[in-house]
Amino acid sequence: MSHDAPDQRLDRPRSLGQNDSGLNAAELLRVFVGFRAKLERILHGRLQSRDTAQDLAQETCLKLLRVAEQFPSEDDARRYLVRMAVNAATDHHRTEGRRAELLAGLVELFDQTQPGPEDALVARDEVAQLERVLAELPPKCRDVLYLSRVEGMTHAEIAGVLGVSKSLVDKYAVRALLHCRERLKIQT
Repeated sequence: MSHDAPDQRLDRPRSLGQNDSGLNAAELLRVFVGFRAKLERILHGRLQSRDTAQDLAQETCLKLLRVAEQFPSEDDARRYLVRMAVNAATDHHRTEGRRAELLAGLVELFDQTQPGPEDALVARDEVAQLERVLAELPPKCRDVLYLSRVEGMTHAEIAGVLGVSKSLVDKYAVRALLHCRERLKIQT
């Protein structure tokens, strides 16, 4: 490999089959939980929003778990986490810029739109399905998800409220999100 060529490991993981001895999902989750605070600081520095940084860090973890067996070491997984987080922050900036442009001229249109009866029925069905999926979660996972996503609390604040470690809150949040993604068939 020449010194001029970029290190491909930072841009994307090895393809499946190249590394049969990679980290499993549990090992990657441990890496993520241990590295999460630093990842959130990196994202917060780029985005200036703690909530968005936490959300993108969580999404990064979910993406990392999809390619779990592709990392031969924890250092490779951490480097890939940082690369994914930086890319997620860049994508977020682009998306927010496009969203602002699109919404600038459409506010009036949306203000005049009234939902129809079929919209209410679809929304009711979606809420019922979400309630069923949430009811399947253990109470602590459900509490963490609620306090984080609805009440807007940080994981450190949730840890204080529930009397558990921040690391355990991180694990509960990942478990809850993975469960909801699987049961609701959400694509990331």
